[in-house]
Amino acid sequence: MGDDIERTPTGIEGLDTLLHGGIPKHHTVFVSGPAGSGKTTMSLEFLYKGVTEYNENGLYISFEETQDELLTDLPFDWDFEGLIDQGRINIVKYDPYQYEDIIGLIRSNVKETEAERVVIDSLTALSLYVDNVKDIRKLILDMNEQLRKLQTTTMYIGEIKSSKPEEISRFGVEEFIADGVITLILGQQGSELTNQLLIRKMRGTDHDRKIHPFKFQDDGLKVYAKETSIPSGDQSQNKTSPSADDFF
Repeated sequence: MGDDIERTPTGIEGLDTLLHGGIPKHHTVFVSGPAGSGKTTMSLEFLYKGVTEYNENGLYISFEETQDELLTDLPFDWDFEGLIDQGRINIVKYDPYQYEDIIGLIRSNVKETEAERVVIDSLTALSLYVDNVKDIRKLILDMNEQLRKLQTTTMYIGEIKSSKPEEISRFGVEEFIADGVITLILGQQGSELTNQLLIRKMRGTDHDRKIHPFKFQDDGLKVYAKETSIPSGDQSQNKTSPSADDFF
């Protein structure tokens, strides 16, 4: 299934193995997880590797943090400023109170940057300024339609309140609208927090369905595609290789 489709490699070590080569080109992926699970870092690496390894420009639209705040927190020695100066990556801070204008903002900035990869950070922050779930759904659908027309591959970021593997999104609509869902989990091993990843769905392609650990390396994230993790809070020694089906 989907072995011959065109893909956008994320450039993240191990993740593309789990995705059987990358995200289907021009699809949207919802990346969810609790605070501190690595969502922003993953999406920035998606853009950075897009330029440095695949010659694809990127656009980052933030509703919360400025460019300086985003780049100051990066744990890697990446020359984001150089790529920004070259016009290869654009980071735009946008006031979520003016969410009615978001479609025009996306369109103009994608065209200006000639972006093939886009990050929207975050749907959670944007949704807090929208009146109801129906309007949130329509806004995300409208963004999806515009991004498809612009032929970008897009990561949406969303924050959840806990690290429970069965919780996917804050409002319960994001995962149904996106083509793919990747959940980042904060697990615990003894007294230490561990980072875990689960690809819950990816339309149009086969993908791995188990939980895998990942770590922050010197030059980016590394997903351990050959290792599996037990769900957060489950310290049973006889629990083996959990899959997405365990949580539905």
